[in-house]
Amino acid sequence: MTKTYQSKDFYLASFLVASGFPLLASSKVAGLTIFEFEETTKLNSLIEKYYGFTASVNPITYANSMRTLKTIIHANINPNDNERFHTPTRKVS
Repeated sequence: MTKTYQSKDFYLASFLVASGFPLLASSKVAGLTIFEFEETTKLNSLIEKYYGFTASVNPITYANSMRTLKTIIHANINPNDNERFHTPTRKVS
């Protein structure tokens, strides 16, 4: 079974998507959107860098990720339920 990481932090989720981690699912809980990613060592390392103010990502990719997640929030889309949904991905190095 795959471990998942869940967060309600929109900006962190945008950073993770911009860093190449596909969004597995999203859900609404008490009016908040929860974003779900596969939990890996690399993901945990990036989260630590993000909260430690040492992370970096291409700003255009970050902005595109934010727009994608906003669409999900406002359209109530789950990426696994819509074949037309595409999360821009980039290989994580």
